[in-house]
Amino acid sequence: MTVLLLGAAGQLGQAFINNPDFVGLNALCFSRTELDICDAAAVLQYFAAVKPDVVINCAAYTEVDAAEQNKQLCLAINTEAVSHIAKLCQQHGTLLIQFSTDYVFDGKKDSPYTEQDAPNPINHYGMSKWLAEQCIRQHCAKYLILRTSWLFSEYGHNFYRTMVKLAKAGAPVSVIADQFGCPTYAGDVVTAVISMIKRYQREGELPYGTYHLCGGPAVSWYGFAEAIFAAMQTKVSLQQISTAQWHATAVRPANSVLACNKFNRVMGSVLPQWQHALTKLVGESA
Repeated sequence: MTVLLLGAAGQLGQAFINNPDFVGLNALCFSRTELDICDAAAVLQYFAAVKPDVVINCAAYTEVDAAEQNKQLCLAINTEAVSHIAKLCQQHGTLLIQFSTDYVFDGKKDSPYTEQDAPNPINHYGMSKWLAEQCIRQHCAKYLILRTSWLFSEYGHNFYRTMVKLAKAGAPVSVIADQFGCPTYAGDVVTAVISMIKRYQREGELPYGTYHLCGGPAVSWYGFAEAIFAAMQTKVSLQQISTAQWHATAVRPANSVLACNKFNRVMGSVLPQWQHALTKLVGESA
């Protein structure tokens, strides 16, 4: 079995590459500089040469605020390129594993979102990912769309690493307290995906479809920051602010909490609570 990993230089891609179990798979890993998913001809050429059994697409435009000014670039990476990959996967009988986002929802629901809830993105990033989901369902039969949220890890740019830097700088920190979601350790997502690939390798099929895959419990950004500083055993002047006070370019959902019951039931596994990964990360960086 051949696995093709796209977007290897990003946070999630790095989490795959540095997982010992993933190294054991016959994986070909490409960063954007090595294989740009927007280069349709190059992607077509690689598919023809490699004939991958599984494609894991970690390549994405993830800068939510910048996406409002760079709409075409965001669409090219998150939607158009994914549509092309989905069509190639269909032609080759390849399993496509695509990551989506909690931001496909508008945040107006009072309880966690399930896969049955209708998406209604309120920013361009969320819209680009929702359009990609629709393209995959239209063009590809063998797919796993995994909606995750608030990814953090030791790699790349993420909220956890930003808070660690601010704590070490010693300055007061202001964090939004009225947006709620599910912090998710990238390494836990990778472990779950590797397990699914091994099952696919054994059985030749999977329960294809869309799943919510994230950590728990739900928390606000402020609560997440509190937990990070507590794990670091660092005293920080932490202040609560509202979304309105932050003046972000992109609108974000007030509630983007995802219910993972479907994944837990169908795939037979549950992601660990994010606090476990947080404790581990802080311990390793001490």
